[in-house]
Amino acid sequence: MAGKVVVDGVVVTKPGTLTNTSARIFLRGTPLRFASRGGYKLDHALKRFSINVAGKVCLDAGAAAGGFTDCMLQRGAGLVYAIDAGYGQLRGRIANDPRVVSMERTNISEVRADQLDSGIEFAAIDLSYLSLTNAVPIVARLFHSPPVELVCLIKPLYEGLARKHMGDFGEFAPVLHDLFVNLEAIGFPVTDAGVSPILGGRGAIEFLAYVQSSATTPGAAMLARRAMDDLHAHAPREL
Repeated sequence: MAGKVVVDGVVVTKPGTLTNTSARIFLRGTPLRFASRGGYKLDHALKRFSINVAGKVCLDAGAAAGGFTDCMLQRGAGLVYAIDAGYGQLRGRIANDPRVVSMERTNISEVRADQLDSGIEFAAIDLSYLSLTNAVPIVARLFHSPPVELVCLIKPLYEGLARKHMGDFGEFAPVLHDLFVNLEAIGFPVTDAGVSPILGGRGAIEFLAYVQSSATTPGAAMLARRAMDDLHAHAPREL
């Protein structure tokens, strides 16, 4: 009755409401450690890929409410550029943090490196409607000097996965493989990849990739297999 029960994405307020046994049911209003669910995704990536952002100048591409930014701040980032095309989404405590430079109503593709007073040392990408094959070079050019170090949230739907195959695990591997091949071909090799522990919008399965311009990749096939093994071993959940 408090409006905190969500069934398949719909708030249910009537006790005794019948639901399908396969329905996804979770509670709203659970106190979050980060400004948004994205913080849990990036936190998992930083741990998995052994990335230390303490003292670094970072960039959050697609900041929205600031989950990624919050995660980087909690892990000691010296400065975070939070960039998003939207307006008024960044949580107040994040927007008011002196270590955050909020750049709202800003398309990441229109940002120039000389607009960022401090050289970027690490970036995290969470963008919609844009393949990472296009997004990674856009963000990479904002680094004042190499190496380029990125964590990317992979949304299979924007990498060529048909919507009808969203729940078909067998369709993820070729999509991931092609993405890793394309990124390596343009000079941004993926060195590790895994599944995101938190589901995306509408229960979509997402993945995380670690890109290092100066590193050696284990190969697209190995990375895709590693990400799929991770998916089978650790099923993502709602939050």
